[in-house]
Amino acid sequence: MIDRLIGVIGTLAAVLGAVPAAAQDPTPAAVPARFSFRTDGQVIGAVVPVSPSETWLNPGNQVLRVPQTSWLAEVRVNAKVDAGSRLQFVLRPRVRGSVEVIRPDVAPTERGHDLRFEMTELFLDWRPTDALSVTYGLQNYQWGPAEMMGPSNRIFHEVGIFRDPLYVVRGKHIVRVNVSAGKQWSLVGMVEPGATDEIPFRAGAAFRAAGQAKLEYTIPSGATYLGVTAGARGGEPPWAGTYVSVALTDNVSTYIDASVQVGSQAWYPAETGSGGFAFVRNDRSGARRVLALGGLRYTFSPAFDARIEYLRQDAGYTRTQVTAESPLAVAQLQTRESVEQWLAPGLEFLGRDLMLVSVVARDQAPAGRLDVQGRYVRSLTDGSGAGFVTASLDVRNAWMLFGSLTLTHGPELAEFTRLARAGGVVGLIWSW
Repeated sequence: MIDRLIGVIGTLAAVLGAVPAAAQDPTPAAVPARFSFRTDGQVIGAVVPVSPSETWLNPGNQVLRVPQTSWLAEVRVNAKVDAGSRLQFVLRPRVRGSVEVIRPDVAPTERGHDLRFEMTELFLDWRPTDALSVTYGLQNYQWGPAEMMGPSNRIFHEVGIFRDPLYVVRGKHIVRVNVSAGKQWSLVGMVEPGATDEIPFRAGAAFRAAGQAKLEYTIPSGATYLGVTAGARGGEPPWAGTYVSVALTDNVSTYIDASVQVGSQAWYPAETGSGGFAFVRNDRSGARRVLALGGLRYTFSPAFDARIEYLRQDAGYTRTQVTAESPLAVAQLQTRESVEQWLAPGLEFLGRDLMLVSVVARDQAPAGRLDVQGRYVRSLTDGSGAGFVTASLDVRNAWMLFGSLTLTHGPELAEFTRLARAGGVVGLIWSW
């Protein structure tokens, strides 16, 4: 399946690449090759307090041992090397140190520390013509109009609820080809041939190569666009998807992002024949499972906008499977494997139906230095929800103060209450 997908990508690339030169911008005159080097970066310090949820599964934080206080320090570097106008090398390393404190109710306080070097992105981008680029390496590549997540992208599984200045997406090993026909048509094909050291999206899953292609059309103004996608991962059913954003007025737009796949690869809690319970794979009888998001966005001004989104996930858990009403025994989560399956079942969200409300205010007083964003997400499946507010303030030319606050509510062990009831971040960033 992946080999066929790569063949389709190559064929479409050849077709679009053969668009007459008149459809492209005039080829610029050749210039001598030259090297340029650009770099910038950040030094970040932050403290992260967390209030773990008090549940029958984790009484007094004795089982899951969620860190209640963390001190973080990071150095992030963004470097680019250009060799002429056609070749660019990008690397984004970071050094991250942390100290974590765990205070179980009936056990001694635990302190741990960690220091690691990570390469979040490292890739080479070659543009042999204005219409064609080839990119290889560790890269983060996402698309779509939605904030909650991008259902049509089944290689990246990022969600957009708790994003603040500490949030970072580590790239995946990807070979990507971009072909454009003017400014309105574009084709992207990408293959993920190898694994990284990231925790698997589905606990215990061995890496399998994947590929995906998308074709996008944008109207000349850029206000409305439509994309179609298709992809596959080795040993799994293929998927297909689409995304579209339509400008209804100068201030209002609506959008859809969706995909469909046969069955589900996730872990589900189920009763075993011996009367116990375990996490099992369940393809839901081979039925087609839709993952679809719809949204409405209102832009009041360049500095202020709001949106509302609804997500339907056919492969999600039922209320009984999510919450403490499930007949799961405590013994079910006593092994490391079962805890990992509970924490990473292979779903971006647990429930089947969710809603998001988001408000953004940029360049606010004092002196246009304050940015604030608030989000509230609610699981219509189990009744839990989470409110998230993050703010950043430019205090001097190179310094920024930031903070975030998260509060959750809902039944015990529901989607947004299973780990923590509250959390926060306070930090300072120096940029160069």
